[in-house]
Amino acid sequence: MKISARNQLMGIVELIQEGKVNSEIYIKLNSGYTIISVITNNAVKNLNLQIEDKVAAIFKSSSVLLTTDMTLNISARNKFQGIIENIYLGSVNAEVCVNVGNNDTVVSVITSNSIKNLNIKIGNSISAIIKATDIMIGKEEL
Repeated sequence: MKISARNQLMGIVELIQEGKVNSEIYIKLNSGYTIISVITNNAVKNLNLQIEDKVAAIFKSSSVLLTTDMTLNISARNKFQGIIENIYLGSVNAEVCVNVGNNDTVVSVITSNSIKNLNIKIGNSISAIIKATDIMIGKEEL
């Protein structure tokens, strides 16, 4: 199945922390980063998620915030530092591709004005920020 979400990062489940309603799923990515997803306990059960499962962390490009402030403290659980490898500039919006390491790319859609205001250019260092609740988990059925 193909889906429209631009961000589909493959990884291995390394930890599942179950709460009363939701679980935190820790996924080790190829880049070495760990991405955290918060999904319902029922979703964990329906996916039959286990430690060491190969999964996809899926999130929309509109859910990715960008900052040039590498020291920014923020409540979002996922903050990945990378290098801008492509910018597709439109009249209203721009798509920014950030290489966070080892062929893991995070795509963000932001306004074209933000590109100018943040002075974003190919080759610049940048942080991509994603809330854990914005990350869905995909797992192939066997």
